[in-house]
Amino acid sequence: MRNLIIYFLAFQLFNFLTTKTLAEVGQAGQDIAVLKAGVGARPLGMGGAFTAVSDNADAISWNPGGLGFVEQSEITTMQTKLSTDADHYYVSYVRPALGGTIGVSWVQVGVGSLTQTSAEADEHNEVVDLGIFSYYSNAYLLSYGKKINEQVSFGVAAKYLTSDMYQINGGQAYGYSISPGILIKLPVTSNQSPVAGNQLTLGLKIDELINAQKWGTGSIENVPPRVRLGLAYQMSNPGLFALDVSQTMKSAYAPEAALGYEWAKDGLSLRTGYAAGCLTAGAGFISGHTRIDYAYIFQQVLSRDNVQRISLSGIW
Repeated sequence: MRNLIIYFLAFQLFNFLTTKTLAEVGQAGQDIAVLKAGVGARPLGMGGAFTAVSDNADAISWNPGGLGFVEQSEITTMQTKLSTDADHYYVSYVRPALGGTIGVSWVQVGVGSLTQTSAEADEHNEVVDLGIFSYYSNAYLLSYGKKINEQVSFGVAAKYLTSDMYQINGGQAYGYSISPGILIKLPVTSNQSPVAGNQLTLGLKIDELINAQKWGTGSIENVPPRVRLGLAYQMSNPGLFALDVSQTMKSAYAPEAALGYEWAKDGLSLRTGYAAGCLTAGAGFISGHTRIDYAYIFQQVLSRDNVQRISLSGIW
Protein backbone atom coordinates (compact mmCIF):
# COMPACT_ATOMS: atom_id res chain seq x y z
CA MET A 1 0.00 0.00 0.00
CA ARG A 2 2.85 2.37 0.85
CA ASN A 3 4.47 1.75 -2.54
CA LEU A 4 1.17 2.50 -4.29
CA ILE A 5 0.96 5.85 -2.49
CA ILE A 6 4.54 6.69 -3.46
CA TYR A 7 3.94 5.81 -7.12
CA PHE A 8 0.71 7.82 -7.21
CA LEU A 9 2.32 10.95 -5.76
CA ALA A 10 5.31 10.61 -8.07
CA PHE A 11 2.94 10.34 -11.03
CA GLN A 12 1.11 13.48 -9.93
CA LEU A 13 4.41 15.35 -9.75
CA PHE A 14 5.33 14.17 -13.24
CA ASN A 15 1.87 15.15 -14.51
CA PHE A 16 2.34 18.68 -13.15
CA LEU A 17 5.71 18.94 -14.89
CA THR A 18 4.44 17.82 -18.28
CA THR A 19 1.10 19.60 -18.42
CA LYS A 20 0.55 21.98 -21.33
CA THR A 21 -0.65 24.61 -18.93
CA LEU A 22 2.93 25.30 -17.92
CA ALA A 23 3.73 26.61 -21.39
CA GLU A 24 0.39 27.93 -22.52
CA VAL A 25 -1.02 29.83 -19.55
CA GLY A 26 0.44 33.13 -18.32
CA GLN A 27 0.70 34.25 -14.72
CA ALA A 28 -1.86 36.61 -13.20
CA GLY A 29 -2.29 38.55 -9.99
CA GLN A 30 0.19 39.48 -7.27
CA ASP A 31 1.56 37.66 -4.24
CA ILE A 32 2.74 39.30 -1.02
CA ALA A 33 6.16 40.61 -2.07
CA VAL A 34 7.91 40.25 1.29
CA LEU A 35 7.00 36.54 1.32
CA LYS A 36 8.21 35.92 -2.24
CA ALA A 37 11.78 37.11 -1.76
CA GLY A 38 12.97 33.67 -0.57
CA VAL A 39 14.93 32.97 2.60
CA GLY A 40 17.85 30.78 3.60
CA ALA A 41 20.96 30.23 1.48
CA ARG A 42 20.66 26.45 1.76
CA PRO A 43 17.16 26.06 0.26
CA LEU A 44 17.81 28.82 -2.29
CA GLY A 45 20.99 27.07 -3.42
CA MET A 46 18.80 24.01 -4.10
CA GLY A 47 16.49 25.99 -6.36
CA GLY A 48 13.87 26.32 -3.63
CA ALA A 49 13.07 22.60 -3.72
CA PHE A 50 12.80 22.42 0.06
CA THR A 51 9.17 21.56 0.91
CA ALA A 52 10.01 17.91 1.60
CA VAL A 53 13.35 18.73 3.30
CA SER A 54 12.61 21.54 5.83
CA ASP A 55 14.89 20.20 8.55
CA ASN A 56 16.34 23.45 9.94
CA ALA A 57 15.33 26.95 11.02
CA ASP A 58 14.28 27.76 7.44
CA ALA A 59 11.37 25.32 7.85
CA ILE A 60 9.24 28.13 9.30
CA SER A 61 9.02 29.67 5.84
CA TRP A 62 9.42 26.62 3.57
CA ASN A 63 7.26 24.07 5.39
CA PRO A 64 6.35 24.33 9.09
CA GLY A 65 5.36 20.67 8.90
CA GLY A 66 9.03 19.81 9.15
CA LEU A 67 9.45 21.53 12.51
CA GLY A 68 8.24 18.48 14.42
CA PHE A 69 11.36 16.60 13.33
CA VAL A 70 13.72 19.43 14.36
CA GLU A 71 15.18 18.30 17.69
CA GLN A 72 17.74 21.03 18.38
CA SER A 73 17.75 24.79 18.75
CA GLU A 74 18.93 26.85 15.80
CA ILE A 75 19.12 30.48 14.80
CA THR A 76 19.91 31.67 11.29
CA THR A 77 20.27 35.12 9.78
CA MET A 78 20.76 36.60 6.33
CA GLN A 79 21.07 40.08 4.83
CA THR A 80 21.00 40.62 1.07
CA LYS A 81 21.25 43.54 -1.31
CA LEU A 82 18.56 42.71 -3.87
CA SER A 83 19.28 45.74 -6.02
CA THR A 84 20.79 49.22 -5.78
CA ASP A 85 18.00 50.38 -3.49
CA ALA A 86 16.34 47.24 -2.08
CA ASP A 87 17.54 45.42 1.04
CA HIS A 88 16.34 42.06 2.33
CA TYR A 89 16.70 41.03 6.00
CA TYR A 90 15.89 37.66 7.55
CA VAL A 91 16.20 36.14 11.03
CA SER A 92 14.75 32.81 12.14
CA TYR A 93 14.90 30.91 15.44
CA VAL A 94 13.55 27.46 16.35
CA ARG A 95 13.55 25.58 19.63
CA PRO A 96 12.04 22.29 20.86
CA ALA A 97 9.28 23.19 23.33
CA LEU A 98 5.65 22.49 24.28
CA GLY A 99 5.83 18.89 23.13
CA GLY A 100 7.01 19.91 19.66
CA THR A 101 9.09 22.69 18.14
CA ILE A 102 8.28 26.41 18.12
CA GLY A 103 9.75 28.98 15.79
CA VAL A 104 9.79 32.74 15.31
CA SER A 105 11.01 34.58 12.24
CA TRP A 106 11.26 38.07 10.77
CA VAL A 107 11.54 39.01 7.11
CA GLN A 108 11.85 42.52 5.70
CA VAL A 109 12.14 44.00 2.23
CA GLY A 110 12.96 47.69 2.30
CA VAL A 111 13.61 50.43 -0.21
CA GLY A 112 14.88 53.65 1.34
CA SER A 113 16.03 57.15 0.41
CA LEU A 114 14.33 57.37 -2.97
CA THR A 115 13.71 60.89 -4.23
CA GLN A 116 10.09 61.64 -5.13
CA THR A 117 9.91 64.12 -8.01
CA SER A 118 7.13 66.12 -9.64
CA ALA A 119 5.31 64.62 -12.59
CA GLU A 120 5.86 67.75 -14.69
CA ALA A 121 8.85 70.04 -15.23
CA ASP A 122 8.90 73.60 -13.88
CA GLU A 123 9.45 76.81 -15.86
CA HIS A 124 13.14 75.93 -16.12
CA ASN A 125 12.28 72.56 -17.68
CA GLU A 126 13.47 70.72 -14.58
CA VAL A 127 11.67 68.29 -12.32
CA VAL A 128 11.18 69.36 -8.71
CA ASP A 129 12.20 67.21 -5.76
CA LEU A 130 9.13 66.74 -3.59
CA GLY A 131 10.77 64.75 -0.82
CA ILE A 132 12.34 61.46 0.17
CA PHE A 133 10.33 58.30 -0.42
CA SER A 134 10.86 54.95 1.30
CA TYR A 135 9.01 51.64 1.51
CA TYR A 136 9.26 48.84 4.05
CA SER A 137 7.36 45.55 4.12
CA ASN A 138 7.67 43.21 7.10
CA ALA A 139 6.50 39.70 7.93
CA TYR A 140 6.58 38.43 11.52
CA LEU A 141 6.12 34.66 11.73
CA LEU A 142 5.16 32.47 14.68
CA SER A 143 5.05 28.74 14.04
CA TYR A 144 4.65 25.40 15.77
CA GLY A 145 5.27 21.87 14.58
CA LYS A 146 4.63 18.53 16.27
CA LYS A 147 5.29 14.90 15.42
CA ILE A 148 2.10 12.86 15.17
CA ASN A 149 4.26 9.73 15.14
CA GLU A 150 7.75 8.78 13.97
CA GLN A 151 6.71 9.19 10.33
CA VAL A 152 4.38 12.22 10.29
CA SER A 153 4.79 15.81 11.48
CA PHE A 154 2.27 18.64 11.18
CA GLY A 155 2.87 22.35 11.60
CA VAL A 156 1.42 25.78 10.99
CA ALA A 157 2.91 29.26 10.53
CA ALA A 158 0.96 32.40 11.43
CA LYS A 159 2.21 35.66 9.90
CA TYR A 160 1.58 39.29 10.79
CA LEU A 161 2.26 41.59 7.84
CA THR A 162 2.97 45.31 7.73
CA SER A 163 3.75 47.67 4.87
CA ASP A 164 4.66 51.35 5.03
CA MET A 165 5.11 53.80 2.17
CA TYR A 166 6.63 56.65 4.12
CA GLN A 167 4.75 59.97 3.82
CA ILE A 168 2.35 58.54 1.23
CA ASN A 169 -1.29 59.04 2.17
CA GLY A 170 -2.96 55.64 2.51
CA GLY A 171 0.36 53.87 1.93
CA GLN A 172 0.29 51.98 5.23
CA ALA A 173 -1.08 48.45 5.55
CA TYR A 174 -1.33 45.57 7.96
CA GLY A 175 -2.55 42.03 7.55
CA TYR A 176 -2.23 38.38 8.43
CA SER A 177 -1.65 35.01 6.82
CA ILE A 178 -1.93 31.34 7.87
CA SER A 179 0.12 28.57 6.21
CA PRO A 180 -0.19 24.90 7.34
CA GLY A 181 2.14 22.11 6.31
CA ILE A 182 2.84 18.41 6.74
CA LEU A 183 5.94 16.26 6.33
CA ILE A 184 5.85 12.47 5.95
CA LYS A 185 8.87 10.17 6.24
CA LEU A 186 8.69 6.87 4.41
CA PRO A 187 11.38 4.22 4.87
CA VAL A 188 13.04 2.82 1.78
CA THR A 189 13.02 -0.98 1.81
CA SER A 190 14.63 -3.76 -0.18
CA ASN A 191 13.32 -7.29 0.25
CA GLN A 192 11.17 -6.03 3.12
CA SER A 193 14.24 -4.69 4.97
CA PRO A 194 15.07 -0.98 5.46
CA VAL A 195 17.93 0.35 3.37
CA ALA A 196 20.42 1.98 5.73
CA GLY A 197 21.02 5.68 5.07
CA ASN A 198 18.15 6.04 2.61
CA GLN A 199 15.04 8.13 3.35
CA LEU A 200 12.08 9.20 1.24
CA THR A 201 10.05 12.21 2.44
CA LEU A 202 6.89 13.85 1.17
CA GLY A 203 5.98 17.44 2.00
CA LEU A 204 2.81 19.44 1.53
CA LYS A 205 2.30 23.11 2.35
CA ILE A 206 -0.48 25.58 1.58
CA ASP A 207 0.89 29.11 1.40
CA GLU A 208 -1.48 31.86 2.53
CA LEU A 209 -4.43 29.50 3.04
CA ILE A 210 -6.15 32.34 4.94
CA ASN A 211 -4.92 35.89 4.39
CA ALA A 212 -5.88 39.54 4.15
CA GLN A 213 -4.05 42.85 4.02
CA LYS A 214 -5.83 46.17 4.64
CA TRP A 215 -4.41 49.46 3.34
CA GLY A 216 -4.85 52.95 4.70
CA THR A 217 -7.13 53.73 1.77
CA GLY A 218 -9.60 51.17 3.13
CA SER A 219 -9.02 48.61 0.39
CA ILE A 220 -8.45 45.00 1.41
CA GLU A 221 -6.18 42.70 -0.60
CA ASN A 222 -6.30 38.92 -0.66
CA VAL A 223 -3.87 36.70 -2.51
CA PRO A 224 -4.84 33.25 -3.79
CA PRO A 225 -3.47 30.31 -1.77
CA ARG A 226 -0.65 28.28 -3.28
CA VAL A 227 -0.27 24.53 -2.82
CA ARG A 228 3.29 23.20 -2.68
CA LEU A 229 3.99 19.48 -3.04
CA GLY A 230 7.50 18.20 -2.46
CA LEU A 231 9.35 14.92 -2.81
CA ALA A 232 12.86 14.33 -1.42
CA TYR A 233 15.06 11.26 -1.51
CA GLN A 234 18.07 11.03 0.78
CA MET A 235 20.69 8.46 -0.20
CA SER A 236 23.81 7.52 1.70
CA ASN A 237 25.55 8.06 -1.63
CA PRO A 238 25.43 10.25 -3.72
CA GLY A 239 23.24 12.69 -1.73
CA LEU A 240 19.87 14.42 -1.40
CA PHE A 241 17.57 14.86 -4.39
CA ALA A 242 14.49 17.12 -4.12
CA LEU A 243 11.58 18.07 -6.36
CA ASP A 244 8.93 20.72 -5.69
CA VAL A 245 5.78 21.50 -7.65
CA SER A 246 3.57 24.46 -6.73
CA GLN A 247 0.20 25.59 -8.02
CA THR A 248 -1.60 28.84 -7.25
CA MET A 249 -5.27 28.13 -6.62
CA LYS A 250 -6.66 30.54 -9.17
CA SER A 251 -7.36 30.36 -12.88
CA ALA A 252 -4.73 31.62 -15.32
CA TYR A 253 -1.88 30.51 -13.07
CA ALA A 254 0.55 27.91 -14.39
CA PRO A 255 2.18 25.34 -12.11
CA GLU A 256 5.83 25.87 -11.26
CA ALA A 257 8.52 23.27 -10.63
CA ALA A 258 11.88 23.31 -8.87
CA LEU A 259 14.67 20.75 -8.70
CA GLY A 260 17.43 20.59 -6.11
CA TYR A 261 20.43 18.49 -5.14
CA GLU A 262 22.75 18.50 -2.14
CA TRP A 263 25.93 16.50 -1.55
CA ALA A 264 27.26 16.55 2.00
CA LYS A 265 30.25 14.92 3.67
CA ASP A 266 32.48 15.75 6.64
CA GLY A 267 30.80 19.11 7.27
CA LEU A 268 31.04 20.30 3.65
CA SER A 269 28.00 20.64 1.38
CA LEU A 270 27.70 21.38 -2.32
CA ARG A 271 24.35 22.26 -3.88
CA THR A 272 22.70 23.02 -7.17
CA GLY A 273 19.16 23.61 -8.34
CA TYR A 274 16.90 24.63 -11.16
CA ALA A 275 13.78 26.79 -10.98
CA ALA A 276 11.91 29.15 -13.29
CA GLY A 277 14.36 28.53 -16.12
CA CYS A 278 17.40 29.46 -14.01
CA LEU A 279 20.19 27.47 -12.43
CA THR A 280 21.26 27.99 -8.83
CA ALA A 281 24.35 26.90 -6.97
CA GLY A 282 25.54 26.89 -3.40
CA ALA A 283 27.81 25.49 -0.74
CA GLY A 284 27.84 25.11 3.01
CA PHE A 285 30.28 24.41 5.81
CA ILE A 286 29.57 23.39 9.39
CA SER A 287 32.06 23.41 12.24
CA GLY A 288 31.00 22.74 15.79
CA HIS A 289 27.88 24.81 16.46
CA THR A 290 28.33 27.14 13.48
CA ARG A 291 27.16 26.73 9.89
CA ILE A 292 27.76 29.04 6.92
CA ASP A 293 25.74 28.64 3.72
CA TYR A 294 26.19 30.39 0.38
CA ALA A 295 23.91 30.55 -2.66
CA TYR A 296 24.15 32.19 -6.06
CA ILE A 297 20.75 32.71 -7.64
CA PHE A 298 18.80 34.84 -10.05
CA GLN A 299 16.34 36.88 -7.98
CA GLN A 300 13.45 37.29 -10.40
CA VAL A 301 10.96 38.88 -8.05
CA LEU A 302 12.74 41.94 -6.74
CA SER A 303 15.93 42.24 -8.78
CA ARG A 304 17.05 41.81 -12.37
CA ASP A 305 20.58 40.95 -11.33
CA ASN A 306 22.15 37.76 -10.02
CA VAL A 307 22.13 37.78 -6.24
CA GLN A 308 24.53 36.19 -3.78
CA ARG A 309 23.03 34.94 -0.52
CA ILE A 310 24.96 34.12 2.66
CA SER A 311 23.38 32.64 5.78
CA LEU A 312 25.06 32.36 9.16
CA SER A 313 23.55 29.85 11.60
CA GLY A 314 24.15 28.70 15.16
CA ILE A 315 23.06 25.21 16.26
CA TRP A 316 22.98 23.81 19.80
